[in-house]
Amino acid sequence: MDLIVVGLVALITAIISAVAGLGGGIILLAVLAQFRVPIVAIPIHGAIQLVSNGFRTVLLRRDINWSAVAYGSIMIVPAALVGVQVASSLPADATRAAMACFILIAAWRPGWLGWDRPGRTERGLIPVGALSGFLSATVGASGPVVSPFYRALTVSHRAFVATAGCTQVLSHLAKLGGFAIDGFNPLDEIALISVGIGGVLVGTFIGTRLLHKANERLLAQLFRVTLTALAIRLLIVALL
Repeated sequence: MDLIVVGLVALITAIISAVAGLGGGIILLAVLAQFRVPIVAIPIHGAIQLVSNGFRTVLLRRDINWSAVAYGSIMIVPAALVGVQVASSLPADATRAAMACFILIAAWRPGWLGWDRPGRTERGLIPVGALSGFLSATVGASGPVVSPFYRALTVSHRAFVATAGCTQVLSHLAKLGGFAIDGFNPLDEIALISVGIGGVLVGTFIGTRLLHKANERLLAQLFRVTLTALAIRLLIVALL
């Protein structure tokens, strides 16, 4: 059952991410956290999202703001390694609760997570990259936090989707490396990872074709309802 659910969710959320530029990954993470403890769910999510973002980057490579990617990537690796150590030291239920709170804020108060004021430049993305790496390793996702910066520094929605996806590639690589050093073996979860990768490859291909056609308002509503239900379930598991 977990393979079927994760495969379908990976496909659907990859479509959402390819169309909206964010949102799909955090839904997938919340679903994975229903089946695995956070310290395992986070690197599984990283492996699947690495392929999802990498494929999206290839498909939309002509629209990437490479200057933004370069500055945003400088601090990702060291911050992710620190984040892995923090995540590994926390009890599973504490991580579940933190993850649930983060998901609820991303769904209902995304403005609390972003600082997209005008006048920012690519150089200002250096600390943003550090925040991305740390959050990706500790709560599993950083898109809702860092996406406003990249949106403000890209010339179109398509360029935003491409640039944000490209920066997430290094973030997921760094996170996977950190968890591997800490003892995570992807082969232990190869079935779940493989099904997820298959889903995101198909979903990303479909989503990039729908980039100019999707109703983002409807996507936003579905995003909120889904995340709220999953976050509440995580909180219940953490508290009981």
